[in-house]
Amino acid sequence: MAITKYLVSALAVAGLAFAKDCSGDLTIENQQDVSTLSSCDKWEGDITISEVVKSSIVLNGVKQITGSLMAKNSSITELSAPTLNSVGDSLSLSTCTALRSLDMGSLTKVKTLKLEALPKLQALGFTRTVSQATSILITNTDLTSLQGLDLETVTDFMVTNNPHLMEINVNKMTNITGYLNFAANHKHLSVKFPNLAGAHNMTFRNVSDASLPSLHKMDGLLGFYSNFFMNISAPNLTLTGDLVFTSNSAVMNISMPKLETVKGGLQLANNSALEDIEGFPSLKLITGALDITGKFKTVKLPALKEVRGDANLQSTESFGCEPWQKLKDSDVIRGKLTCRERQEKPKTGDDHTGGDDEGHKGAAVAFAKAPAAALLIAFVGALQFFL
Repeated sequence: MAITKYLVSALAVAGLAFAKDCSGDLTIENQQDVSTLSSCDKWEGDITISEVVKSSIVLNGVKQITGSLMAKNSSITELSAPTLNSVGDSLSLSTCTALRSLDMGSLTKVKTLKLEALPKLQALGFTRTVSQATSILITNTDLTSLQGLDLETVTDFMVTNNPHLMEINVNKMTNITGYLNFAANHKHLSVKFPNLAGAHNMTFRNVSDASLPSLHKMDGLLGFYSNFFMNISAPNLTLTGDLVFTSNSAVMNISMPKLETVKGGLQLANNSALEDIEGFPSLKLITGALDITGKFKTVKLPALKEVRGDANLQSTESFGCEPWQKLKDSDVIRGKLTCRERQEKPKTGDDHTGGDDEGHKGAAVAFAKAPAAALLIAFVGALQFFL
C-alpha cells in the first residue's frame, strides 16, 4: 500500500513537472529551440520567433497555443506548424520581409490574425481553412487571394495595400459586427460576399467589383470611395446608417431598390459618369442630410417622406429644382435646401469654402457631422490592431 501511495505521488509530481514544460513564454531563435514543443499537444503561453531567425522554422507536435504566436522584424523564410489547429489569442506576423511560405494546414481557429508587411508572402497556407476568427488584418503582403479563410462571422476585417490581391470571396460570411475596410489593393480586386446579411460599418476603396446580394441591414456607415466598378447593387438592403458614394469615376448605375431608411446622411459626390440617380425608389427617410453633387441630369426619390437634415443638390447639368422646392415647402425637407443647376463647380454640403448663402452653409454643417463621426469610429476600431 505504501509503495502504491508513493508511486501515485511520484506520478502526480511528474505530471506537474510535465505541465510546467508546456507552459510559459517561449522565444525561438533556431530549430533546436522548437524541441521544447515536440511533446506538447497544448502550449499555455506565448511563442515568439526571434529577430535573429534567418531560416525556416517548423513547429512540430503542438496542436493548440493558448496565447499568441508572433514574429516581428524577423528574417524567417518559412514558417510551418503542420499540427497546429488553434491559437487562443493572436497569430501575428509583422515586418518579416523574407517570409515566403506560411504552412499551417490544420489551423481552423484564431482570435486575431495579423499579417503585416510580408512582401514575399503570396499565399495563405491554411489548407483546412480558418473558420473561426474575431479580427482579421492583412496589409502590405504579396497575396493574390484570401483562399484559406472561410469565416461565418467576424468582428473586424481589414484588407489594405496588397497590390496583387485580385479576389476576395468569403462564401460563408453572414455577419460583420465591427468594421470592414478594403483599400488600395489590386485595381481589379473583386469582392464577393454572397451570403452577408448584416454588417456594422463597411468601406470599399479602389475595388473593381463589390457584390452584396444578400445584405439586408446595416447600422453604421456603408461607404464606396474611388472605386472602378460601373454598377453597384444591394438588392435586399432595407436599412443602413450613413450611405456614401464618392469619386467612383466609372459608376453609371446605383441600385438599392428596397432601401427605405438611411439613419444618417446620404451623399453622392463626384461620381463623374453618374447621370441618372434613380436607384432608390423605396427610400422614405433620411435622418441626416441629403447631399448630391456631380454631373447628374436626373435625380428621383419618389417615396421620400422626410429629410431631417439639410438638402444640397448641385449639378453641372439641368435636372430641375422645382420638385425639390415643393418638398421643402411641404416640410419633407426639414433643414435648409440648396438646389443649383448648371454649376461650373458643384459644391458638396461638407465643403465649407463654397456657397454664399446660409442654405449652403447649413448643409455643410449638417452633413459633415454624420459621416465624419462614423469614419472616426471606424478608425478607432482599426487602431486596436496596432496597440
